[in-house]
Amino acid sequence: MFRVLVALTVVCAALAALLGLAAQRATAAPAWPALAQGATGANVTTAQHLLRGQGYDISVDGDFGPATENTVLTFQASKGYAADGVIGAETWPGLIVTVRQGSTGDAVAAAQTALNKHGYGLTVDGRFGPATTSAVTDFQNGQGLTADGVVGPDTWRSLVGQGGGDGGGGCTVPSDADPEVLKAVYRKAVELGVDDRVLLAGFEAGVVESNMNNLDCGDRDSLGVFQQRPSQGWGTPEQIMDVAHASNSFFTRAINVGQAHPDYSAGQVAQAVQISAYPDRYDAAETTARALIEQARDLVGG
Repeated sequence: MFRVLVALTVVCAALAALLGLAAQRATAAPAWPALAQGATGANVTTAQHLLRGQGYDISVDGDFGPATENTVLTFQASKGYAADGVIGAETWPGLIVTVRQGSTGDAVAAAQTALNKHGYGLTVDGRFGPATTSAVTDFQNGQGLTADGVVGPDTWRSLVGQGGGDGGGGCTVPSDADPEVLKAVYRKAVELGVDDRVLLAGFEAGVVESNMNNLDCGDRDSLGVFQQRPSQGWGTPEQIMDVAHASNSFFTRAINVGQAHPDYSAGQVAQAVQISAYPDRYDAAETTARALIEQARDLVGG
């Protein structure tokens, strides 16, 4: 009988621990953000894509202006929600659509935009292919969600409720690459004589970290196209914001990694330089990076 009581005690303790963990996870779940007129950034772009997916003819510009507010009011009235023009905890669940590999359309574009806010560098084409699946799975793993590659309610809430590119610190990642940054990074790569793999690593890193833009903000003290940190020895803020200097810093390290590890993929080379908490993002950005390399070649004339 004593052994039975001990066993029951152990089982009860385990169940209590599991319930406590579940409660912690539920508490830790991000809240739906509140978007109102005057808001800008990736979450607004995501919401505009979702409104288009609901059949509304609305511009996708990342700017919550009067037209977006009027559309939100119409949508809320159609659903019987409180018509306040604010996309909040009641409106988001009505806007989102569960999407998975094979899905197409505005809801997929919304998911890709939200993923890019977290640095995934996807092409926003409204097609849920392998690259989007890989990004979703990686994001879910990082958030402690079920990593099934499906963007359902919990994943949507984490995507828009977490900071990422336009969160903490108000840093917004533009949806298009900066042509001047493309040229500067490409020219430095040519100057250093990097091989195709290291060149691809540089563009994959640039896509993931900034969508090839010279950002003056980022996570903690991260700056620039590669989101390098002064506190981690990458240089002064002024040096890091010099795209040529930042590119030289990245490529000289990447050259050494490539020589030491001839079996590494371009994404693995990028990861060895960047030391990201999400190492799979770089290889997932390969298609976008290759397209931007071609664009850079055209811009510099070959």
